[in-house]
Amino acid sequence: MKLSDSHFEENACFKLFDDSATYTTIRCLKEEDLRSVWLIDIPGRGLTTLKRWPITWKLRWKSLFNQSQPQRQLTGAWKLLTAGVNTPQPVTPVYQSDHYFQLEMPFIDGSTAWDLLKSDTNCSHAEQCLIAKELGKIVRRLARSQLRHRDLKLENVVVKPACDSQAQPTLWLIDPVGIRTCHSPLYAIVCMLDRLAIQPIHEKKTLPVSLQVICIRNAIETFSRKQRKTFFRMLKKQLQNSTHQAAVE
Repeated sequence: MKLSDSHFEENACFKLFDDSATYTTIRCLKEEDLRSVWLIDIPGRGLTTLKRWPITWKLRWKSLFNQSQPQRQLTGAWKLLTAGVNTPQPVTPVYQSDHYFQLEMPFIDGSTAWDLLKSDTNCSHAEQCLIAKELGKIVRRLARSQLRHRDLKLENVVVKPACDSQAQPTLWLIDPVGIRTCHSPLYAIVCMLDRLAIQPIHEKKTLPVSLQVICIRNAIETFSRKQRKTFFRMLKKQLQNSTHQAAVE
């Protein structure tokens, strides 16, 4: 989906899960075709993300097998939470509203890891190192839980700033649609680290080697020496394929 920060729709009307709830529409966060993500403010609940998918025959068909994007959004979130990874906890089931499926979840305020890691002014090196370390831990935690995130992009990781209730920034995964079961921790880590590298490769923005090392080191912390050798061979091959594909595109 593309960002739609300039798309203000104060007059947009929605039928929420609790149809008696009042709300204020803040803005459209993302949109693609008729799919959209909205930021609304609900009294007593606060800022809320409202995701909407137009109901099509294809979406209905996938829903019969629990494979539709709205359902995978919901099940992916619970898998992340079970694995101990921060993600917005859905506050409603997937429900139908007119010609749309909708899902409501808390809004996580912060900057994306991509914006902070590529910035030389908005984020100190110490903060960037913390982000890289936590990304590695998330990758390791998912692999240890026999999970793999097929779409672990830096722009889908929100860094929530430190505040009175938390001593340091925390990382949140905001798009869990791509969560899959994976019984090979080695393969899972290679794939997820490759996904994290995709955005810098496509945008031709080289991240500092120190940050790459920190992330990888934390991801493979429990690997044996033999496993590490296999890991680096697999990662090198995977990154070469991704770089070649990016060059072709």
